[in-house]
Amino acid sequence: MLGRNSIVDTDLFSTCLAVQNLWLAARAEGIGVGWVSILDQEQLSAALNLPEHVYPLAYLCLGYVSEFLDQPELEAKGWRDRLPLSELVHGDRWGSR
Repeated sequence: MLGRNSIVDTDLFSTCLAVQNLWLAARAEGIGVGWVSILDQEQLSAALNLPEHVYPLAYLCLGYVSEFLDQPELEAKGWRDRLPLSELVHGDRWGSR
């Protein structure tokens, strides 16, 4: 990637954007996507026999679902509250609402 000359992690950012595009396209087709985030990266790499230079950035579940929930399951089950949008959006610089 050309951008890696100045920002080493550009390929990781591009991969995250590709995942987002896949997610949006899947949802438009009625297909559910879940980002599995409860795995240990080292154990996952070992289980998949990944070379050391390969980083498993996204481990996804993809398939048809019986329903799309109105709120994220982590929030519904009380594992994590949704953060207020006002804490996540900043204008021009950090802390500017």
